Amino acid sequence: MTADAQDTDFTVPQVAWLEGRLRQETAARTRLVEAALQLTSTFDTDKLLQLIMSSATELLDAETSSLMLVDDETNELVIAVATGVVGAKAERQRIPIGAGIAGWSLANRQVVIVDDPASDGRFFPGIGESLQFATKNLLAVPMLVKDRAIGVVEVLNKQNDTRFTERDAELATAFASLAAIAIDNAHLYAQLADAVVTARMSYRL
Repeated sequence: MTADAQDTDFTVPQVAWLEGRLRQETAARTRLVEAALQLTSTFDTDKLLQLIMSSATELLDAETSSLMLVDDETNELVIAVATGVVGAKAERQRIPIGAGIAGWSLANRQVVIVDDPASDGRFFPGIGESLQFATKNLLAVPMLVKDRAIGVVEVLNKQNDTRFTERDAELATAFASLAAIAIDNAHLYAQLADAVVTARMSYRL
């Protein structure tokens, strides 16, 4: 066997690891394509956002995730969609727009990975305490529409005592982008519907 051949030899564990990574990448791309196709086939924004967040939670191997939207009237972040055991209880909860790691991510338009939130000065424990939910680690991604920050996606508690990685951040960013497009499309559709109704009323007058 030549030296070059020896350099490319893989052990059984290495092959198994590479095969596992390939399956993960294939699954991630498939879910992203499925969600993207849904963008053009449905106006049910709630259903679409639930699909996006459920896919993100599963593919990132997390305990739960949430999608928070900016409420300009109250200057708060509102949890619009949440997954996992505490999902239903977490939805509609609110935090001040500048509070927490989510608020920091939104204000700075940066992806944030935090391995120990309790020791991070930006952490806002209010919702977790009210739900009796312990946040062990988290990943936060701002949602941007045409350079405007409209919300934040948070993914919480990587399973099996592991940590979120940069690859996780890339996937979360992709899902956050799809969610932002879905929300923007819903707003545009609502505006168009209102314009049609107004035009019909004016015609009748």
